[in-house]
Amino acid sequence: MEYFVDLFSGGGGSSAGYHLAGLKSRFAIDSEWHCVQTYKANFGNVIVQGDVSKLHSLEIVDRIGKDRPFLVNASPPCEPYTTANEKRIKDPYMRMFDDPIGRLMVHAIRIIADLDPEYYVIENVMGILEGGNVELIIDEFDRLGLDSPYFNIVEAHEWGVPSKRTRVFISNKKLISPRLPVQTVRDAIGDLPPPQYPNKYEWHEFVPVPEKFENKVIWLSQGQALVYFRGAKKQMRNYIRLEYDKPAEVVMGKSRFIHPIDDRVLTPREHARLMTFPDSHKLVGSMEQAYDIVGEAVPSMIAFQIGRQLLKDFGYSEDELSSPKEIGFKNILQ
Repeated sequence: MEYFVDLFSGGGGSSAGYHLAGLKSRFAIDSEWHCVQTYKANFGNVIVQGDVSKLHSLEIVDRIGKDRPFLVNASPPCEPYTTANEKRIKDPYMRMFDDPIGRLMVHAIRIIADLDPEYYVIENVMGILEGGNVELIIDEFDRLGLDSPYFNIVEAHEWGVPSKRTRVFISNKKLISPRLPVQTVRDAIGDLPPPQYPNKYEWHEFVPVPEKFENKVIWLSQGQALVYFRGAKKQMRNYIRLEYDKPAEVVMGKSRFIHPIDDRVLTPREHARLMTFPDSHKLVGSMEQAYDIVGEAVPSMIAFQIGRQLLKDFGYSEDELSSPKEIGFKNILQ
C-alpha cells in the first residue's frame, strides 16, 4: 500500500478520500487541537499537533522512515489569499513572505522539496492565482530545484461534490476533471431522518435558527440569505436557504445554512454530507468546531478522485484500485 504525508491536515477530509482510494496516512500535522483529535479518532496515532513553520523535515523522516513518500498533501491556510478576507494584504510578496500565515505556503514547498515524494498536491483558494503569487510560487519551486508545478483549477461539482467550490490544486501532475453527474442538496441529505428525533447519525441533532432570525426565516425562499457582509472583493452571504435541486453554496467553517423546506439550521452531519465526508467519519470537539472541521476541509470525493488518478499514473490498473463502499451518501459514484 502506498502512503502519504498530510500537512495542515485539518480533521482529515482529504485524508478520508485518499484512504478510500487505497492510500494510507503515515504522518499528519495540524495546529488545532480539535482537528488533531478528530484526525486521530479516524486514522490513529499518526498525527502530531504543531506548527509546520517550525517542523524540520527530518522529524517526519524519523516517523515515516527513509522510504520515499508516494504523496505529500498540503492545505496551507487560505486566509491570506482569499477574496473573502476584507483585510487581505494587497502586495503579493508581502502576502506570501512577510505574513507568517501566508508564509506557510513556502514551508509546504520546503518540506515537499526535502521529502521528494512521487507526487505532491497543495490546495488553496483561487486568490492564490492573483497579483503575482503564481510567479512567486514557481520561483520558490525553481529555487529548491523542482520543476514548475501545474496549477489545476478544480470545480467541486464536476468531481461529484454536492456543493459549489472552486479551488486551485498545485501539483506535479496535471489533474483531469472526471466530470461526474451533478449531485444536489437533495442527493446529499434527502435520505437523512429529521434531526428532531433520535437517529443513528452522529452530529445530526436539531439546530434551531438564532432567535433574532425567527421572524424572518419563515419568509425566506430557497436561494435567499438572512445575513450579508462585505468581503475583499464582493458581498458575502450567510444563513442561506439551500435549493434542494442544485448543489449547495460554498461550505466554509463559518457557513450556516437553512434547510430547503424546514425552518432550521443544517446539522454538522448534513454539512459533512455536502462535503462528501463518509458518514463513519468522527468529529471531535464543540458544535462550532465540528462545523469548522467540515467547512475548512477538502471534500473527500475530490481527494478520492485525485488519489485514483495518481495511482493510475503510477502504474496501478483499474482492477487494483479500490472502490469505496461509502463516501457519505448513496449513489455518489454513479
